[in-house]
Amino acid sequence: MASTAITSQGAGLTIGASEIANIVSFTGFDGESAEIDVTNLKSVAKEYLLGLTDGGGSFSLEIHPEYGDVGQDALRAAEISGATSSFVLTLSDNTTVGFEALVKNAHNLNGSVDAALAGTCSLKVTGPLTISPQGA
Repeated sequence: MASTAITSQGAGLTIGASEIANIVSFTGFDGESAEIDVTNLKSVAKEYLLGLTDGGGSFSLEIHPEYGDVGQDALRAAEISGATSSFVLTLSDNTTVGFEALVKNAHNLNGSVDAALAGTCSLKVTGPLTISPQGA
């Protein structure tokens, strides 16, 4: 059977209507539901219910900083303001994942010998994800 894997190359992220330039990598949507312990004295083993889902959890990206890029500047401004921002991750197959998030850090820089300047940005997703498969 042929693989249906989606390549990362070509993916992009927008904040509001602005594309964020020079994204090297991303990771995220690691949220999970809380566990509610409902074990009682008659239980024969631990018992649980699931609480509210944490729709997205965290999302982080590595970038090559470009001061003056509208998208990167919007990330930095959102960190300073503390406001919730709208994001859309578009995968290479045109599937989109929309989400709201708080920008926790957009000013981190990493530099070293024989390396491009890099930065990391961390987001906290708030609310559910909106996934629209390709062609939908």
